[in-house]
Amino acid sequence: MRAIVLAYHDMGVVGLEALLRHGFDVAAVFTHVDDPGETQWAASVAEWAASRGVPVHAPSDINHPKWVERIRTLAPDVLFSFHYRTLIGKPLLDTPASGCFNLHPSLLPAYRGRCPVNWMILRGETRTGMTLHHMTQRPDAGDIVGACPVNISADDTPGTLMGKLTQAAAELLDELLPLIRAGTAPRRAQNESDATYFGRRRPEDGRIDWRRSAEDVRNLVRAVTKPYPGAFMYSGGRKVFCWKAAVHGRAIAAPGEVVSTDPLIVACGTGSLRIELAQPDGGVCMSGEQLAREMHLVPGAAFGLSLGRGDTRRPRTSVLILGVNGFIGNALGRRLLASGRYEVHGMDIRCDNIDAMLGQEGFHFCEGDISIHRDWVHDHIRECDVVVPLVAVATPIEYMRDPLKVFELGFEHNLRIVRACARFGKRLVFPSTSEVYGMCEDDQFDEDTSNLVTGPIERQRWIYACSKQLLDRVIWAYGAQHGLPFTLFRPFNWIGPRLDSLDAARIGSSRVVTQLILALVEGQPIQLVDGGRQRRCFTDVADGVECLYRIIENDGGRCDGRIINIGNPDNELSIRALAAMLADLFEQHPLRDRFPPFAGFQEVDAEVFYGPGYQDIERRRPSIRNARRLLGWAPQRGVEDAVATTLDFFLCDVVGREAAKSIAEIETKRAVGMVAPTP
Repeated sequence: MRAIVLAYHDMGVVGLEALLRHGFDVAAVFTHVDDPGETQWAASVAEWAASRGVPVHAPSDINHPKWVERIRTLAPDVLFSFHYRTLIGKPLLDTPASGCFNLHPSLLPAYRGRCPVNWMILRGETRTGMTLHHMTQRPDAGDIVGACPVNISADDTPGTLMGKLTQAAAELLDELLPLIRAGTAPRRAQNESDATYFGRRRPEDGRIDWRRSAEDVRNLVRAVTKPYPGAFMYSGGRKVFCWKAAVHGRAIAAPGEVVSTDPLIVACGTGSLRIELAQPDGGVCMSGEQLAREMHLVPGAAFGLSLGRGDTRRPRTSVLILGVNGFIGNALGRRLLASGRYEVHGMDIRCDNIDAMLGQEGFHFCEGDISIHRDWVHDHIRECDVVVPLVAVATPIEYMRDPLKVFELGFEHNLRIVRACARFGKRLVFPSTSEVYGMCEDDQFDEDTSNLVTGPIERQRWIYACSKQLLDRVIWAYGAQHGLPFTLFRPFNWIGPRLDSLDAARIGSSRVVTQLILALVEGQPIQLVDGGRQRRCFTDVADGVECLYRIIENDGGRCDGRIINIGNPDNELSIRALAAMLADLFEQHPLRDRFPPFAGFQEVDAEVFYGPGYQDIERRRPSIRNARRLLGWAPQRGVEDAVATTLDFFLCDVVGREAAKSIAEIETKRAVGMVAPTP
């Protein structure tokens, strides 16, 4: 049986060894470039494959059409994934005739997603296992072939537990691989009602919250101990890692307070913790007692995060941003952190726009999906002060492609968030849309008096606007009848850096500015839908986020129960005029010679471009009376400056990515021995 194998780490080597034991023909191995920080304690799949003469590759994107086509030419019967860290797309999943199989280190459907070993220890689980399952487009959701249980001891760390799971993987594969070869392997669907999902963990997630129970803190310590980045705390402004700890007993002291220095015991929300091994940042690992001596700790001293006795500083407000990697989310997160007054908790399915925030004090990120990671969202709504849900399908081409998804994401999933905010009494700052005004004929759309009007029923393009409008009305009702503290804001055509990606524009899933820039970058004609006569008021993202920041600050509660338009009525342009402005700025840009010649303009009918069911309004001009009156806010940046900044970001990004891609390809070849190392 001919197999393609995606593999990494010890688990990858164990899987490959099992395939050879059972007579599989491994046509090629796909892996990741070895991380020097991991190869010190984990096996290298690339070295294993190279030493056995098996072709090995480490593509940056295995779902790229060129790699999919290369795998197809190898004509595999089956594909296996062993600890591979990239989600596989449908074209690749459809390639092997006998299916695709993945090893997952949990007893599915529990603990789907990233870092299950760390999460299970963190949550105090006592039992887990290895599961072999069919791969689907949803992570770890395919039918189960078989599983092997493993017990988790009270002293297990990720290192020891992975050792147990690796052994279980070998046993499981020895049992199931002969059945897969014979075409007789069992198959049972997962129970979706029992599914739990967890996202990626990052070093900043190791911060110790002494308000938790001693058992919870100990579980955190052992869940992220070496070789992971470690649990940490602060003393006198210095970061201290805790590598080993034990639950001690009761303590009558404030959370984070030092109860004893020999042994070093710290009070928690419930019980206390004995610190056994610790390490000051930049120092050496030492006992808790030595740490207390060297850092001059005394009973009554306090570790962060809790405030010490007599410290009356106002704690930072915690803001939950769902969709933090998106255009508005990443800009808002940076503004909140820059103020020093906010703790930001964020979730998104990607993190490419928030690299600068990931290591920043006060920022906590979970890679996840609000439709899947419901427990995480629910818990964070309960713990945070302000909730800003920014997840939605927000481009017309997507309204037309999948209207049901638009409704599910825009209304159904967000309704759960609204209900949780009402249940826990959390302040909700909710993004509406300028599209709720629909076909309203007012010269300026007023938050308090303008009608919300949409087109005929067969114009499915209005499903997004109707979903948002309906949720606006539900939120208003929750506020009026159940006391939900809320503010609705309506952004009008915000533009700026990280607006969308050019990859999204290639499939039509982007805002109009990004589509126009893509045409310039690729030397294609700029397509003007219905001649580009529609007029929009473009708002610089920095202006918009400043207004949104003031809404979150909410001095004197002045934004409670209000709807606030955020736009720039003076920045009104037709799409045709916008395209002409972009073309002129493009010709003047310092990077102009890196791109093809300008290909001109091309008019296209809306129904040809979007498909039947599309309809639009000619103008969307906001009144910003409420923003001026309640917040003292007015937009500052003219449209040409805003457009120039947006264009510059995309052009620099394209040039930078091309350079990085060339370097990455060289490094990949070097990693597998195809290029000599640099002297």
